[in-house]
Amino acid sequence: MKKFIVLVLVLLLSLNMVACSGPEEKPAENNQEATEETAQETGLNAEVLFGTFEVGTSNYNISAELGKLWEDNGIGKVDVQPISPGGMGAPYLFANNKADIAFINGAPAKWAMETGTLGKEPADGYLAMIGELSAVSAVNFLTEDFIEEYGVSTIEEAIRQELPIRIGCSPVGSMDNEVVQILLAYMGVTEEDIKSWGGDVVHGGGSDLASMVKDGKLDFMLDHTSVNSSTMQEVSMTSDVRFLQWEEETIDYFVKEKGFQRVTIAANSWKGQENELVNAGTPDCLFVSDDLDEEIVYELTKIMCENRDYLVNIFASLEPFNPETCWEAEKVGGVALHPGAERYFKEAGYIK
Repeated sequence: MKKFIVLVLVLLLSLNMVACSGPEEKPAENNQEATEETAQETGLNAEVLFGTFEVGTSNYNISAELGKLWEDNGIGKVDVQPISPGGMGAPYLFANNKADIAFINGAPAKWAMETGTLGKEPADGYLAMIGELSAVSAVNFLTEDFIEEYGVSTIEEAIRQELPIRIGCSPVGSMDNEVVQILLAYMGVTEEDIKSWGGDVVHGGGSDLASMVKDGKLDFMLDHTSVNSSTMQEVSMTSDVRFLQWEEETIDYFVKEKGFQRVTIAANSWKGQENELVNAGTPDCLFVSDDLDEEIVYELTKIMCENRDYLVNIFASLEPFNPETCWEAEKVGGVALHPGAERYFKEAGYIK
């Protein structure tokens, strides 16, 4: 009997030990290694250099917010640096290995890749990630004084009639000046021709040009900008001008030959602008280095698209950003998508 009792006690003790025991916990360092391995597999813990515009510009502010958004969602380190020379020169950041991601307007991205811009050789080393982040277009107007004096209502008529028109736009190297040069070339004239008719092409900052319009020193002005432009708002409030609708053939040329897209401007966006306008424009896009890891670009694209509403709430200028269409060729100047971005848009069902 004693032996039987002892045997039972030993058996019960053994069962209790088995019931209380569990799987062996992994050491903390092993868990950390697993986390790091998962991060590497998803493209996290990256170091990305974001080349953007000078401090204080809207593009810099957007870039800084994007960098924070990406970091908060586990991308790793996003170094936002104000090193971009602007939309026309930004492609060369990639050609010179100075950036992993940058803002470039779609059309200049196409020009730089095909023929070069600003007198430079063609650039390479970049692919598209996200397009149509803004609704900038070739906003332009004639003064009512000029229209009344010469009886014209479009810029095409004024050039065809070789009128002494005084044109204002931003300095050489800017997108505004480039659009003016494309327009003149399309019409078959040069700045020298304009001057020979008694006109001129004046380059300056937005506020300076607005003052010249107000003082009657300019007849036509073009600014590749959005309806939120403070310069255009100022002009519409202080000067009697008529915002212009280009001829369909002119817009077609910009879209089909130069990589622009049609941008609609709602009626009453400015004082005195009673009709809807359709302009040629080339909105802001994000391009990335073609050797940036596919998984990193996939995550950058995914985080940005899935936080679209958040970004628009902070920056109203991003309202045109539509994840369902921002990958389309005309939205990125016809430049090919990075494989990482393309994979996201396919998985999301936007690319069929």
